[in-house]
Amino acid sequence: MTKFKTSKFTSVIVVAAVIAAAAGFYYIHTKYPAVPSYTATVQNTTTTASPTPTGTPGGNSQPATLNLPIPFTSQAPTANWDLVHNEDCEEAASVMANAYLTGNTAVVLPAAQVESEMTTLNNWEDSNLGYHLDTTAEETAQMIQAVYGLRASVQNGYTLQNIKDQLNMQHVVILPVNGQIIGNPNYTAPGPIYHMLVIRGYSGSTLITDDSGTRRGQNYPYAFQTLYNAGADWDHGTNTIDQTKKVMITVWK
Repeated sequence: MTKFKTSKFTSVIVVAAVIAAAAGFYYIHTKYPAVPSYTATVQNTTTTASPTPTGTPGGNSQPATLNLPIPFTSQAPTANWDLVHNEDCEEAASVMANAYLTGNTAVVLPAAQVESEMTTLNNWEDSNLGYHLDTTAEETAQMIQAVYGLRASVQNGYTLQNIKDQLNMQHVVILPVNGQIIGNPNYTAPGPIYHMLVIRGYSGSTLITDDSGTRRGQNYPYAFQTLYNAGADWDHGTNTIDQTKKVMITVWK
């Protein structure tokens, strides 16, 4: 009887110890979950992006192709490529941006309207800057704000996605570039050393432009990398372009 009682008592202790150990193990692993292995993490984890509402930068809702109905004009709408019109790409880009943002639904803007507006823009530049033949991105943005009452900003450094984001918010993008290295066969050689293009859309990595440097410039496609490599801003100090500056003008209401 004594041996049985001792054995029974020992068994009770062992069972209690097992229960206590199990409870302790459960508590520890509940409070401090086990760290998964690298393999388990890679196999069981997927990355998802929350959909972004249309018109908001980034996100899965952006279309693969976009082409805003921005009215087109050549910078020489009457085919008069004199000294002033040869340098009027900034003004022509501004005219197109304003036409779109104020609801103009014309496919091609009337020549008389364009000439009148570009004269107004040139006069503003002469009065406020002292010149009008070559203006920097910052000066062009100031002109757009002052003459048209639109909002405009200049971004130093940009990506293809930056451009797509702005276009998907129905903003107009203007890129200053070295026109001599973008390969447009419609330019009179060697092409403009300083030029501004309106970006109206994209398809993949191709940008769709309204290029005022040619009457064939409506919906003209350029590879993004081509335009980025040619990106430049005017430098009044050297009286030529600075291709280390990759700048983007964004215009909106």
